[in-house]
Amino acid sequence: MNPLSELLNWWNFVFALPLAVGLLLSLGVVLMGAHGDHAHDGDPGHGDHPDPGDHGHGSPSGDLAGFFGFGRGVSLSLLLPMLMATWGLVGLVSNNGLSSLLPPALFFPVSALLGLLGAALVGQGLARLVGRLFASRKSAIQTGDLVGMWGRAAFRVTATGGAANVRDRFGNIHRVVCQTLPGEPELEAGREILVLDYDKERGVYLVQAHPFPQEARPN
Repeated sequence: MNPLSELLNWWNFVFALPLAVGLLLSLGVVLMGAHGDHAHDGDPGHGDHPDPGDHGHGSPSGDLAGFFGFGRGVSLSLLLPMLMATWGLVGLVSNNGLSSLLPPALFFPVSALLGLLGAALVGQGLARLVGRLFASRKSAIQTGDLVGMWGRAAFRVTATGGAANVRDRFGNIHRVVCQTLPGEPELEAGREILVLDYDKERGVYLVQAHPFPQEARPN
């Protein structure tokens, strides 16, 4: 049987489809991030949540989400494709190794479990990485010194979270966790933003679309 026919078998297809979608979404995130950082020398790091700590815990659903890295400071647009791709890749590799030993009804649950464990390891690893990145920059931006500065959305910014590259008064670039005001439109990656305020308790900046084009501002 040719490889394509093998992938179309249900026990492989449930892994192959998320792998393909995850890789395509990851490529889109990389391209969007590169566009958002163009000519602004942004720092690596992502986040759609104000704190890379353990949010959402205290309930079974929150604990389960945290097990996969959700709610721990990693941008959903980055985390979800990585989880999908990991689930698919680990599942396909496991299927390939077990298919000669067991029937699909027996090896598929094993592959699914291994896929979930692999996805959890990747999600937690990303969360730890983001936590270290934010901790290393906390002292530079936690006081709200970037209020009034302008920058560019690194990833989509919504009323629940996002990330932007903001230039301080010395010309340095900081990647910060930010969100729009409630009711304000979302800001796509690459959109110029203006920092309006800083929520010290949550460590998140409030931003809006910059009201003036870049050409109208002094360099």
